[in-house]
Formats: sequence, structure tokens, C-alpha cells
Amino acid sequence: MIPLVILDLDGTVIGSSGQVQPAVWYAVERARDAGVKLALCTGRPGLGIALRIAKRVGPTNAHVFQSGAHIAFTDGETLKASSLKEASTKRLVQHARSLGLVLEVYTPNHLYVERKTPMSEAHAKILGVSALVRDLNEVAETEPVIRAQWVLTPAQEPAAMALAIDGVQVSRATSPALPDTLFISVTRAGVSKGTAVEDLVKHMNLRVEQVMAVGDSASDLPMLSLVGHPVVMANAESPLKDRFPSLSGDVEEGGVVEALERAIRGHRG
Repeated sequence: MIPLVILDLDGTVIGSSGQVQPAVWYAVERARDAGVKLALCTGRPGLGIALRIAKRVGPTNAHVFQSGAHIAFTDGETLKASSLKEASTKRLVQHARSLGLVLEVYTPNHLYVERKTPMSEAHAKILGVSALVRDLNEVAETEPVIRAQWVLTPAQEPAAMALAIDGVQVSRATSPALPDTLFISVTRAGVSKGTAVEDLVKHMNLRVEQVMAVGDSASDLPMLSLVGHPVVMANAESPLKDRFPSLSGDVEEGGVVEALERAIRGHRG
């Protein structure tokens, strides 16, 4: 048995329907009954749908949210949070205003935007949260901003990425539920899904060699490179499939079930 399985959400557990398939929930219950602990490692905030899934997957475990910037328990207690500098957030806000693009700002408990657009509202719906409209500079001045995120079309990506900011780290992700949208997360430098998984594993008194991680996109690379049992979905990006063992099924087919079965057997695959 593999003692801990860490699961990405979008493209791994959640497909185009935005829901977890019944077969996946059944496999989750089988794994938990067998003694396997499960934790999420997602770019999503610890709110809405991600929080509901975390409560069912591992109600007493800490989980990784916000692309590694927030490690928290399902009751809201924070294990670790890494905030952006106020000046970094304000530079992003000014850049977004100048381009007229959607920038989301996340604190541990809220999602903020300066204006609602069809794209931002579609994303909020996928997350299962309501975005709060507020001056983002005021948010930066008064609350800990643990992540900022561009919500873009592919054509808008070059303009958004033209801004260079010291002391931050950028990761890029997609979601099957919003196939024409890019999500570019900005977190504090040195923060990633890999660093957060390392902290989580240490908190659980395990070694990374004992852990399985399942993902599908470039943002999952830091955690996949870290653990002893990395696995990628059949729908994973090609560079990941070239580097890591892949499952036979994609997210729409509930391919993650195979990974959970491997964890129960304790096989690398």
C-alpha cells in the first residue's frame, strides 16, 4: 500500500462536466478503507467545490490549494500560507488595468476582482464561489494576498506576460471545463506545488519516496518530480507523458481510478 496519494483536480479528478464521476468517488472510498490517505494539490482556492471535494477525500488531512501558496485543513485552519508582497500585487493590478484584462486576487478566504466579466463569472461558477468586487489595491494593502491569477484567452497571454516582476513565480494551467481559457497563477518566488507537497509530507511524518502524485499539466511538474510514485493522466501534456508513467484512461474516462487501485496494491505501476 502507498500511504499517501496526492491528487490534482482539473484535468485529473475533474473533467469537462465540472463534477467528480461516481466511479472516482467509489475508488476514493476503497482507497481510504484500505488505509491510503488522500490529499488534494490544486491551483484552486480552498473554497467552493475544491473545499467540498477535500472534505470528502480527506476530511482530517491538510490539503494544498492556490498552486502551493496555501496549505490548509478542511475546517479552515491554515498550516502554511505564502503571501505576495504588496508592491508585487499592485504592479499586477496596474498592468491588468492598463490592458483591460481580468486579474483575480485570492486571500485565504476570498476571491476578489475589480469588475465582473463573462469570463470571470464563468470561472467563479466553475470554482463554486462568488467573486467579490473591490479595489484590488485596497485588498493588497489590507489583506494577505496569497495568489494573483490572470484569466485569459490564448491571444491575451503575451500582453499579460510582458510584465516582469521580481520575487514572484508564474505557472500556467488549463481546465477541461473552460477549454478556451488560460489560467496563469502568480505566487511568491520559491512557492510551487512541489514545495507545498514537501511541507505537507513532512507534516504527515512521511517521506516523499512513499508518496504517489497524480497530475496532468505543467503546473504539476514540481510535485511529480518530487515524489517516489509520479503518475500522469492519459490526457496529460506530452512532455509529462514522455517523462512519467501514464495511466490508460483520461479524465473523462475516470482514469484516476487506475492510480488509486495501484496505490492500494502498493505497485509503482
